[in-house]
Amino acid sequence: MTRRRRSALIPVLIGVGGFAVASLGIGLLAALLDAASAGTGCGGGGSSGGGPAASIVLGPPGSGVRVGATEYGGSGDPSSGVIGSSGANLLDYPDSYAELGGYTFQTATAMGGLPYMTPLRITWGSHSAIAYKRDIGFGGGPIDGFPRVIDLWWELAGRLGIPYEDGMWSGPVQIERPPNTGAASLLGQNPTEQAPQASVTCTSVSTAGLPITEGPRATLLPDGLAAAPADAPAAVKGIIAAGNQIVGKPYVYGGGHGLPLSQVAPSYDCSSSVSHLLWGGGLLPATGDETSAEYESWGLPGPGRWVTLYASAAHVFMYVAGLRWDTHNAAGPGDGSTGIGWHPLIRSSAGFVARHPPGL
Repeated sequence: MTRRRRSALIPVLIGVGGFAVASLGIGLLAALLDAASAGTGCGGGGSSGGGPAASIVLGPPGSGVRVGATEYGGSGDPSSGVIGSSGANLLDYPDSYAELGGYTFQTATAMGGLPYMTPLRITWGSHSAIAYKRDIGFGGGPIDGFPRVIDLWWELAGRLGIPYEDGMWSGPVQIERPPNTGAASLLGQNPTEQAPQASVTCTSVSTAGLPITEGPRATLLPDGLAAAPADAPAAVKGIIAAGNQIVGKPYVYGGGHGLPLSQVAPSYDCSSSVSHLLWGGGLLPATGDETSAEYESWGLPGPGRWVTLYASAAHVFMYVAGLRWDTHNAAGPGDGSTGIGWHPLIRSSAGFVARHPPGL
């Protein structure tokens, strides 16, 4: 297959052919994407000038236009590097994509020549995410009959559930403009102008009044609430704040499902409670309704630095800054309340799949 490398680095191309866009109708695609307004995917809030850092915000699958996409970066694709043509370190901004078509900003116009930080909703299968243009690339021939127009940073691809194939994956995805939230403006007037880099992740729940601890780990308080580490990312503080909202809620199988995550439900089960916390950190939309089995493929594989989910077909629990969120005291005596909430002890992870949010 044709591989693509970014023009910001030494290009390495294998069998690159002519770039074809006629079958898509580039005028239609450009009309769809032109003048896109920056959204944040964080429930109406946002950071000026770009998308949330170190997070990937999911949404329901979109309709949009079907196009050919490739994956790049990661351990199997080291020649791509980690610095996008916008100057952003893509490891810090995993919600990134590249517009293809040429080796410069002026020639990489497969989607009409989008400004840096243009948001797009990208859908693969049943997973969808808002991502931001921070890179460009040459591209190649059509993929499954669709013109190759977009390259997905490997962490973004993983968040969408796309298998990592040493940076060699290719396939069709759907793209569309997200709604205009009015939260931020694009810097598209000057192709060489770069968007300012956001430094924190936006959250979906207020962290005002959140208990804070100076230690490196979250602390369980006598009232069952958790105190967040002072130096934790904003997303982690949002997760803890959302957990504190529902500590002690009764466990009911199926409880909390079918309701917006922004609404505090009368009861929860394991997956709905975890979803509420992830919503609080800006990592799920209010419409999210994942099951424990779906969390087996959520995010990236392995434990995270701040947040790790352990999922199976029957149950999901998570660690946030070293404190376990669970629906019962599975670690035995001394593990706190039998209800939904924070637990101080580590339980067995046998039979569970470890996953973590990108960047966390």
